[in-house]
Formats: sequence, C-alpha cells, structure tokens
Amino acid sequence: MNLQQLKVFVLTVELKKLYLVAQELGITQPTVTFHLNKLQEELGIALFHTKSYHVIKLTEAGHAFYHYASQIHSLSEQAESTMDVYRGTAAGVLAIGSTHTPATYLLPPLLQQLKLNYPGLSIMLDVRPAAYILEKIKKYELDVGIISNTQVEDPEFIAQPLIHDDLVLIFAPDHPFGSSEDLFPEDLAGHPFVSHEPGSISRQLIDRWADKHRLQLQVSMEISGTEALKSAVRHRLGYGMIAEAAIQEDLAEGKLRSRPIPSWLPERQIYAVRHRNKLISPALRMFWRNLLDNFSSQQTNHVRDQF
Repeated sequence: MNLQQLKVFVLTVELKKLYLVAQELGITQPTVTFHLNKLQEELGIALFHTKSYHVIKLTEAGHAFYHYASQIHSLSEQAESTMDVYRGTAAGVLAIGSTHTPATYLLPPLLQQLKLNYPGLSIMLDVRPAAYILEKIKKYELDVGIISNTQVEDPEFIAQPLIHDDLVLIFAPDHPFGSSEDLFPEDLAGHPFVSHEPGSISRQLIDRWADKHRLQLQVSMEISGTEALKSAVRHRLGYGMIAEAAIQEDLAEGKLRSRPIPSWLPERQIYAVRHRNKLISPALRMFWRNLLDNFSSQQTNHVRDQF
C-alpha cells in the first residue's frame, strides 16, 4: 500500500467515475483500475462490491478504510504544500472555517494583516455552521475554525475561547424598549419579535430562555441571515435578539439600539479551534497567535504554549 494507491482510492470514492480520477491524476483509466486492484490485493479484502467499477459502491470494509485513507491523503497533500513553503516555491494555503458572525464582523482585519505578512498566501474561508466546520477540522480538511458555540469538548481539538458571543436585544431607535427603565422577561412577550430560523444555535438559546421564563413570544417573522434580521428590525417589524459583535456599526450609526436581554445567562463564546495533531504551518502559526493577541482580554493562558 502506497500513497498513490490511497490517492486513487479516495478520488474514486469521491468522484464516482474512473475516467474522472484518471483526468484528475493525469494517468490512464487502466492505471486507475490497476491501483485499485493492487490495493485490495495487498489489503486482502474487497473495498468495492464490484470488480468492474462501473458502479462505485463501498463494502463495509471500504467505508471503514475510506475514513482513514481520506485523512492520510489530506495530510500528505498538506505536508507537500508545507514543504513547498519552506522550499520557497509557494506561499501555501490556509483553509479557515468560520461561522457567520466572526466571518463577517471579526475576521476581515485579521485576514488583511495575514495577507500583508504573507502576500503570496492563498486563503480559503468557508462560512458554514459550527458542526460542519468541526467535522472538517477533524478530517484535516480545514486548518483552523472560528466558531460561535456554547462549548467545544472533543479531546481531538485545541479550542481557545476568544470573546463572549452573547445575544442582546436590538430594536429601532423609537421602540418602547428604549424608554423603559427596567425590562423583565415578560415585557418582551407583548411586542412583535423577529426570530432566527429554527435549528440555529441562536434560536435554540432563545427558545430555552423563553421556556425557562414560560414566555410565548410573538414571532412576527423567522429570518435566516444576520443582515436580513437587522434590516427587519430597522424597518420596525419587531425587536430581535442577535450577537453583540454583529451590531457595532449599526449602534455607532444610530440605526439600532441595544440593551441586555433580561435574565439572560451567558452561554456562547467565539472559539478558535484546530486539530491537536495538525501540522503547524508558518501561516497557521502566525494567524493563531494574531487571534490570541487580538482577543487577549478574553483568553486563558493554557493554549499559549501549545505550538
């Protein structure tokens, strides 16, 4: 078993057609078949249900093998890319996964600084839900993730809390909430509410808060997307609850007002996450340290010596 066989196997599973694998690797289709057959001979077990490969269907052993082969393939490519950096033949690639709030409101100035220091660096930013990003990090397909989450406990990860990502009330400047001295949970039930979409982490936190206080919120709209939700609130379709980091410009420009959610218990933070066994490239090292330096007031010290 060698890396070329593993590469052919992984691409066959992912591309589903041998001619596409041949095109991707610049080899002939019979050579692809040869590598697949040789791999199964050396392993002493069938990875596919058919020998013809007209239909790519993995056996149970094939599924188990793919789990490891895909990681080995990904790591081998990253290792080669990193060596190119040290040889001076390329600046490398930094693959970052991020949830919406940090990608939109926190990361751009940090990425600007990274590009100034590594002008030839190619940066890939994948904006996805936290669960997706963590899975990609676990498979070594992302170098680092910046995610909003309540906690990250998987022992395979190094997770550094950066800042609190608590939700706050937002409302139009002339909304009654702005003139109330004190707000109580039950006060919110009497006004239209612009809600996050079902299934989002923010919605889950809000639903738990409402259940705890036995509230039936008057949901006027359900919206997927932070900017769309803010726009609805600005147009007086209701008040909202949103991550504080997402509204700083709106507050400064007077487009929205904000105050704490009554009786809210902080649960969520923005974390920097990487795989504990991930190879640390020069760009990843610099980016990670910039994250810690920029959010030093929220840091604990246990991760600083992990490199």
